[in-house]
Amino acid sequence: MRQTLFILALLSSASALAQAPIPSPVPVINDANIDNSGAQYQGNFSVNQAAGDGQQQANARAIATGHEATAITQIRQRQSSIVDPNMGASASIQGSAFSHGSGALGINQSAGAATQQANALRISISTQPQSIDDSVLLQQNVALINSSDPADTSPGYRHVTTGDQAFTGSRGVIQLNQSAGVGNQTANTLSVRVAN
Repeated sequence: MRQTLFILALLSSASALAQAPIPSPVPVINDANIDNSGAQYQGNFSVNQAAGDGQQQANARAIATGHEATAITQIRQRQSSIVDPNMGASASIQGSAFSHGSGALGINQSAGAATQQANALRISISTQPQSIDDSVLLQQNVALINSSDPADTSPGYRHVTTGDQAFTGSRGVIQLNQSAGVGNQTANTLSVRVAN
């Protein structure tokens, strides 16, 4: 008797798990917020913050010194996503975030879906001259929306804000990618090569 009840309970729970989820009529809301964080940073400081699905973020740093020194960074981001455009997305940096710091600061902040962000910094000090190129970044993003019907309305919103006190008094290299929405691609690259 107990074995029969166990098998019936197992079969009924398996059929419940196999049912497709019921979509919610409420739009998805993705909020990424940084408030009063990272103040007085020193040296190399990197932040990746994402709210949502399918976000790709990278902060790459390379420093080289020597007779034939070469600093190399390479970031490859590839993505193919089916994305629901009915989402709210908000990215904000507020208060005294990242203020009065010094060094190399890289921030990727994204809210939404299928976004690619990259910050790359290369510093080379050598006795030989070197060429400068754009080989640091390779991004490919295909964000597919479920419906391209023009009558389909998107109740979602997109907001990106940076407070007036954020980043004040900071020195050095500041790289910021901040986005809200679907399928965004943002990148910062800085290459410094000094022939001594």
